[in-house]
Parts: sequence; C-alpha cells; structure tokens
Amino acid sequence: MPPSPLRRGGRGACPLVNLLLKWGQTPLPLGGGDGGGVAATTFTFFLAILLILPATIQAQQNTAPQDTTSKIKVESSVTGEYFLRDGHYVQRLSEKVRLRQDSTLVFCNVALIDQNNATLVGDVLIEQGDSVRIYGDSAFYNGDTREADIFGNVVLINGKQELFTSRLHYDLNTKIATYTTGATLSNGQSQLTSSQGYYHVQEKQVFFKGDVLVTDPEFTMRTDTMSFNTETQMVQFLAPTLISQRGSRIYTEGGFYDIENNVAEFDTNPQYERDGQRGRSRKMRYNGATKEYILEGEAYIEEPEAAREVHAEVIRYNTDTEKAVFVGNVDYRDSTQTITGHEVRYDSRNKQYQLTGRGRVSDPPNIIEADSISFNNELGNGLALGNVIWQDTASDYTLLAFRMDYNKADDYLNAYGSFGPDGASGRPLMKSLIENDTLYMSADTLTSYKPDTTTDARLLLAYQDVRVFKSDLQAACDSLTFNSADSMFYFYKLTQLPIIWSDTSQFSADTIRMLLKDKKLDRIWLRQNAMVINSEDGQMFNQIKGRNNTVFFAENEAREMLVEGNAQALYYALDDQKAYIGMNETACSEMRLYFSENKVESIKFYNEPKGKFIPMKDAGISETKKLDGFFWEKVRRPRSVAALLQK
Repeated sequence: MPPSPLRRGGRGACPLVNLLLKWGQTPLPLGGGDGGGVAATTFTFFLAILLILPATIQAQQNTAPQDTTSKIKVESSVTGEYFLRDGHYVQRLSEKVRLRQDSTLVFCNVALIDQNNATLVGDVLIEQGDSVRIYGDSAFYNGDTREADIFGNVVLINGKQELFTSRLHYDLNTKIATYTTGATLSNGQSQLTSSQGYYHVQEKQVFFKGDVLVTDPEFTMRTDTMSFNTETQMVQFLAPTLISQRGSRIYTEGGFYDIENNVAEFDTNPQYERDGQRGRSRKMRYNGATKEYILEGEAYIEEPEAAREVHAEVIRYNTDTEKAVFVGNVDYRDSTQTITGHEVRYDSRNKQYQLTGRGRVSDPPNIIEADSISFNNELGNGLALGNVIWQDTASDYTLLAFRMDYNKADDYLNAYGSFGPDGASGRPLMKSLIENDTLYMSADTLTSYKPDTTTDARLLLAYQDVRVFKSDLQAACDSLTFNSADSMFYFYKLTQLPIIWSDTSQFSADTIRMLLKDKKLDRIWLRQNAMVINSEDGQMFNQIKGRNNTVFFAENEAREMLVEGNAQALYYALDDQKAYIGMNETACSEMRLYFSENKVESIKFYNEPKGKFIPMKDAGISETKKLDGFFWEKVRRPRSVAALLQK
C-alpha cells in the first residue's frame, strides 16, 4: 500500500472509527432472540460458516464471495471475520486491507464491508486507475453508486495537483470530487483555497466557491467564484476578483489568467491600481513575460496626485521599460499641457513622447499641431514634422511650416518648409489678425523665442527673402524681427532696401520700423536714405526724401509725415478734373506733411526752405522727375498670400 502523504494524529477520533470499534466489540446473535445466541467474535466460528459459504477466509489472504456484478472484492488483509447484522452478514477486515472494485483499489487499516458498502478507517487510500489517489483518515465507500466520502486529513492527488481538505465526496463514475468544508489545491508553487468546490478530474477542471484565495510567488488573487483547469493551468474568473501583484492591483468581474504562461485577460469591468495610478477599460490584458498591460476600449488612466489623466481606445504600458503607447482618439492632460492625436508613445523613464499621425499639443500659451510630434522633456527639445501649425495665443500669431524644431529652455522655435504639398521645399508662413484683417509673413526661415522667459512676450525672427502681405499693406526685406511685447516690426537690409507698400504709396529706407497699436497700424519709421513715393497712374511720382521719415497713421490711413534731415519734396498738383497742372519742388532741413484720404493736404517747411512751382505747360514735362535714390519696385511687391510662398 503506498504511504499516505499526510502526518496522522492530532485531530481526534473520527465518528466512523468509533462506530467501527463498537460494531467489532458487540456480540451479535446468529439465531435471533434477545441476544442469547453465540457471539460472532471468534475466527473458529467463521471457519464453520465458511463450510457452507462459497468463499474462504485465510489468515493472510481473505477472498470475498464472487458474483458477476461489480462488487467490492477483498484482495487481502491480515485478519478478518464475519458477523450477522440486520439479517445479513457483515465482514470486518483488519491490517493491510486491500479492496478492489473493477479498476479501483482501496487500502486502509480497518474495513467493514456491509453488502456492497465499505466503511474504512486508518490510512485510507482510494486509487482510481493511474490518475487519481485519495488519502484520508476514514471513509465510507458505496460500491453500488461508486461514490466515496472521505474524512480527516484528506488529500486528492491527480498528476501534479494536490487537493487538501477535511471532508471530500468523490463520485468514481463522473470523477467529480466535492467539498463543502474548505480545501486547498496545491499546484506547484501556487496554492488555491476556497470554502466549497468541485473537482472534475476527468475534465481537469476545478470550480472554487466562497472565500477563494490564490497565492503564488508572482501574485495573490481573491474572489468568490472561479474555475481552474489543472492541465492548461488556466483560471477563469466567474465573479468579482481582486489580483495583487508587485505593487499593482487588478479588479475584474470576468476573464482568465494563464498561470503557466503568466498571461491574463480581464473582460468585464476591469480596473487596476499601481503606484498612485488608476486605470479602467472595457477589456484589459496582461503579459507577465513582457511585463505589459494592455487596456482596450474606452481605456482610461489617471494619476490624481500628479493631476494627470489619459483617454484612448487602446493603452499599452510596460512596467519594465516604463514605456506607454496610446492609440485611437488619444486625449492626455496634466497640470501644464494637453495632448491629443491618433497615437502617442511615452517613455516615462527618459521623459520622451512622440505623436504618430495627426496630433496636437497644447502647452499654454503655445499650441502645436502636426503629422508627427516628438519631444524630450529631459533634454528640453522637440521636433514637429508635416503640415505643422504652431500658435502663440498670448502674442496672437500662428506659424505654419513643414518642420519645426523646438527648445524649451528659452522657448526657441525654428520653422522650415511650407504647410501643404510643397513640404520641405516650400517656405514657412506666419499669420496674425490685425484690424479685422490677417497679416501674413513668409521667409526661408522663421524663428520664435522668448528673450525673457518670465513673460509671455515673444520675438519673431524672419531670415532671407522676407515677404509680408495684408489686404492694404505689403512689405519685402532681407530680414525682419517682430516683438510681441511692443508690437513692433523691424525691417532690415542685407542686400536690398526694405520696402513697405500701402495702396499707391511705397516706403523705403535702410531700416524700417512699423508699430502696431491695438492691432492697428500706428506708425512707420524710415531710417537712413528714407524715401516715400506715391503714384496714382504709375507715370508721375510724388516723392518725399530725407535722412529719416516718420509716418503717423489713424484708421489705417497716413495722416501726417515728419521728414528730418536734407528733406526734399517733389509732388505734382492736380486740377479739379485731376489733370496735372504743375510740379512742386522743395528742399529744406525739415518738413511736415498732412494727408487726407491718402493725399497731401498741406505741407510745412522749416529752416530756410527753397522751392519752386513749375507749370506743366512751361516745364515741358513728359515724364516724372526723379530724386536721387529713386526706384519704383513692382516685382518684389507680393500681390497675394500665394505669392509669399513662391520660391
């Protein structure tokens, strides 16, 4: 008989033991009456009985009566005896008892066989084929129904599985074991306990019910109901379940966990917590080999202490690499920024994120949108590619480009290429709302940064072939700066003079400053070699020249001009029919002009002005007279937004 895997004793006598001892010590009558018959307590009497029975009992080998039905058969015992009880014979066997019913073997210290039932006591072992062994302190075996109730220190062994309990019912026909007094299933390093359960040995399936607890070196699990396949090592969640694993907790109301492969899927109201982080989704998966959590369907993660949260259709997070991937309608928010897009990858360890597919990052007052965005928080630099839109809501202007490089330290931004089909070969564009109109600016490169990071004011730099377009104002220069703090534009010369056009007027100088006030044109300063030219017909040109000119605007119209240093004015007078009647030519050190409806209304000359008026008929003028430095630029003047983007 195989040894029991349990230590005996210490649990008290089993009721079956007491009953069996009582039956073995009480004299039982063979002939009826009031107990005055011969006691069935001696082996000699049974020898006489055996003379008329078809079976014999031997000291070392006792064989039960034979018949063709599936009866319990005695294969061996050290001692045995029969006695009469309730009108039929009962057999009592002791020491090294071995019984058989078909392929089922039963071992014990003492057995009481009553018809086709057996009461077993002491080191009980029931073996069903090669697959099932059940140990216990005592048992009752029903040979007709092929069911057994085992008591005491009960162990059911099936392959590598060991089920420990104090009472077990086992149906040998269905191979189903049932317990209601609590049990523990040992599965290698894993232990599963519950108050009730069913073990389908044939199907390798165990159902646990009530106070279910699973302990494993990798995790612990608590639930009310679950099933476990001992062959596939698969746990099925059938009720609300809480799993704790290395600082994380997972809650689910349905799903499975593959213990052997450390893979799980939670498909009913799954939620998880880890290091102050909480998450939920319609479905959640976990891969222990890769240490990856996958949340699918309305996935959501929040970190309340960090004021951080993210929504997506799918969230993948690796606890080893601390990398996360958010896919589908991504909406990430924290205390400083909002990120939206189709796919966002975040490396928590290196503080890097990357947006694949059209995405948007809002980091007030700045907002950026592009086909691809990447940023390294630790290094403080980022890159946006493809149809990039960058907005500064504080300075109220927008940049559009193919590519933008960003550095957070000084909030530095470089823009290259164009928004749209030209891509890298095109030119970036700036636009800003002014006077209910939009001002556009383009250059080979646009740069924006904060000269003082304590304020929101930005400085915009434009390099090479700068062009500006507004419906009532255009400009061109080699380079330009715009300071949002004072709304001042600076136009610079490298090889060509900067020029501003407004209606029929052209302003040029070595350097030009243009001031916006309340988003309206307020003033233009022309410094060094300043010249203002105006022409209604493109043939006769009114010209005002000086070292420095300052033009004052009101309601988007020139109202006054101050000319300082070597001032010269040449302009043509018109009659009521707007026919030219003569030319005024004046020179002085300073002059002040006043305009009405973009026309000269009056002029004041200072410091010994010298001038003359020449009638057209006397002057014989067929074309305009030109002051030194005169040029009338048509080619460089942009006529549309599209013209700004042309190479």
